[in-house]
Amino acid sequence: MPAQESPAAGVGEAGETNEVAEAARGSGPPPPAVVFDPEDPEARSPRVRMAAAAVTVLLLVGVAFHLLFVFLHVAPENRASREYQEQTRDWIYPVFEQNWHLFAPDPLNTNTRVNARVQYRSADGTVTTSEWMDLTGDDVAHIRGNPFPSKADQNLLRRAWEFYSGSHDSEGNRTTGRAELAEEYLRRIVVKRMQADGRADGIVAVQIRAVLTPIGAPDAVPPAPTTREFVWWETRPDDFR
Repeated sequence: MPAQESPAAGVGEAGETNEVAEAARGSGPPPPAVVFDPEDPEARSPRVRMAAAAVTVLLLVGVAFHLLFVFLHVAPENRASREYQEQTRDWIYPVFEQNWHLFAPDPLNTNTRVNARVQYRSADGTVTTSEWMDLTGDDVAHIRGNPFPSKADQNLLRRAWEFYSGSHDSEGNRTTGRAELAEEYLRRIVVKRMQADGRADGIVAVQIRAVLTPIGAPDAVPPAPTTREFVWWETRPDDFR
């Protein structure tokens, strides 16, 4: 009698065949590709997270440092502002200058008109003096009726005069270490305006005066103005750049 095949053997061979076929076809769809999401904090490396945290801390410290000095600059005078006056001024000027103060409104009580005149030296050495020019009046003329006045017309001369008056006494004597810089600033403003008018050639000296008129009550008699006239300043080559 022919030998009968064992059912177990047949099942085993069929199972092996199915396994081979499945292996050939693959066990299923490939796993999805891993996509790096830079917005996911968990996907960032520890080094990147540490760098981001360090930059954030530095920015916060820098902002706090800046706000501290701005506060000392605009706050009413106190022990801290007096103690760190030099450091505050070095940080604030000239980029972060503030023109206001906390809890201390300071409305204008005087109208100030800044005038200037210059001296020319001709080719034969003769020196002549120009008439007084109303620099403030020129600014006012450019502002009135102009829907978009320039910042220079509104603030340049006014801030230069405030800088000068804050570093000199009523006689024009220097009272701070920045007084010479204030004089240079005003002198260059005058020279630049003369250059704009084509009248700067031969200027050898500049003189400034201020006409001060107190602001009285609306129904009061207008007070008489006072004039402060200062010394002549010799021009320098840098004034004409």
